[in-house]
Amino acid sequence: MRLTLSCLVVMLVASPALAFEGVMEASLSSEQGVAARVRARYSKQGDVRMDIHSVDEDGEPVRATTLMPSTGENYFSIDHGQRVIVEMPYSTLATTSKQVTGSGDNANLAIKKLGKATVSGVETRHIRVIDKDNRTVIDLWLTQKYPADLWTRAFRGRNLGLELSDDERSKAMKKYGVKPGFSMKMRVEQAGGVPVVFLVKKVQRAPVPPEVFALPEGYQRIDGPSAPQP
Repeated sequence: MRLTLSCLVVMLVASPALAFEGVMEASLSSEQGVAARVRARYSKQGDVRMDIHSVDEDGEPVRATTLMPSTGENYFSIDHGQRVIVEMPYSTLATTSKQVTGSGDNANLAIKKLGKATVSGVETRHIRVIDKDNRTVIDLWLTQKYPADLWTRAFRGRNLGLELSDDERSKAMKKYGVKPGFSMKMRVEQAGGVPVVFLVKKVQRAPVPPEVFALPEGYQRIDGPSAPQP
């Protein structure tokens, strides 16, 4: 599932978060119920581990992990069912980011501020974003309590468009006068599509053991696609 640019530039904004250490737990759901549960963990050094639990078409559990070290040139996508680790260069994400340079200036949005609401025990500001070009309506519940880029850091290795540059997010935020914040909840409804809801259940600052960010033993390790050559 690839989210629209307008959703991302409003939900996320430049905000250094390397000092954050802890865990974020969230769910992805639709009218059919919860589709996936997400758990992201962050080290003080900047390492990120994101685990996604879902079910396949036969109702069997599926567990996938993305490990994004703070150092080195590669990150890792792990399929626990197949016991496979796919190693991919960060440069592939940088290439995607370059492709959207200038998008923050060109975003064609309408913004509505809908007051305050409490989400998972946190007070938020409810913002509605209407993407005029893509006919998409995005509702966001934003808070200043947590670093705004926790979503970006967790999902940027999952090919959801969250590898957009901080500069582009900042441009869009300034253009539409929306105060930056972390999204505790997001509802996306695209024209002709099924509404999808991301809901944060918990964000907790706590020490995370280094072994959480280690690759599992006994898995086959393969190389993923390389970044396109200029």
